[in-house]
Amino acid sequence: MKSSKAEINNDLKGVFFENAYSPFVILNRDMDFVDINQAAVATLGVHKENFIGKNILDIFPYLEGTDRFYSYKNVIETGISIGFDELLFQGENVEYRFMSRAFKIGDYLGVSTLDVTKVIGSKEKLKKKQALLTEVNENLKRKNQELEDFSYVASHDLRAPLTNLNSLLGMVIESNPNSDEFKPIVEKMQLVAKVMCDKIRALNEVIAIKSNFSDNKEELVISEVIGNIKLSHSEEIIKGRTIIKEDFSSCTKIDYNSFQLESILHHLMSNALKYRHPGRKLSIKIVKKKSMVKCNCLSRIME
Repeated sequence: MKSSKAEINNDLKGVFFENAYSPFVILNRDMDFVDINQAAVATLGVHKENFIGKNILDIFPYLEGTDRFYSYKNVIETGISIGFDELLFQGENVEYRFMSRAFKIGDYLGVSTLDVTKVIGSKEKLKKKQALLTEVNENLKRKNQELEDFSYVASHDLRAPLTNLNSLLGMVIESNPNSDEFKPIVEKMQLVAKVMCDKIRALNEVIAIKSNFSDNKEELVISEVIGNIKLSHSEEIIKGRTIIKEDFSSCTKIDYNSFQLESILHHLMSNALKYRHPGRKLSIKIVKKKSMVKCNCLSRIME
């Protein structure tokens, strides 16, 4: 009865071995192939009779001297199973990659595998696409930064001459030119200059708003920043006989976002000049007070 049961078990094992979907091989202690199932034959595209009897190093020469090769031999000695993520098989015109598990069968070594060639191929393609997307994203960031830098430079470089032009045209009109033909032209020029100034100012505000979302800080020389602001409003400062007093002896530099600082000082200066008392000189004093830069604008409030 026991002999009959053993024969049935062996028959079941043989049927399972031959009909399994996954490639399955059996090796002896010398690492020679003693059997290979139909799935392995079909996957590898080999003839069974040409496979049996060959050493594992004949089929997978890159395993020689590796930890994996000695791990296979160790399974037969200890009976402890072991798994590997990737086993490479290279044929004449094809390459396969398998996940494998080695385990002891009697006095032999059994190795079951799972073909993961397509999965790994898809994974590698996905990595390449991700790398490409990362590169494209970096290029877009760089281009966007270049556009922002251009907008900043263009708006700040144009603002001062346009403001000066607008002020000069205003002075021409106030001088009551005698020519009736000349005055309408100057008025139109002044209107165009004002529109351009408004657009530049709007662009500066957009840049300032966007910069609020950035924490990028840099060391700024306050006198240089104030100098740029004064240059932008030079005609208005001269025309209003504005007195500007600066004291940066105790605070020559500041760590701040350059866009934000210039925007803040620009609006302070612009409002001070715009709403000054028409009959008094405007006095602007910029000093450091309690670790802060303070700007006092005195004109109307001195009535």
